[in-house]
Amino acid sequence: AEKVKGKPSMILGHTVKGKGVSFFENKNKYHGVAPNKEELERALKELELQ
Repeated sequence: AEKVKGKPSMILGHTVKGKGVSFFENKNKYHGVAPNKEELERALKELELQ
């Protein structure tokens, strides 16, 4: 993108949805949907352990 000016560029990333939270990871159910209060609390606890 730095070398070519005036043309669109794209960044392609290989990611894992919900990475680091056991019940979110690779679950389409949680893609684009906010967790409820209990799920959020559980997820934050799991992330603190990392």
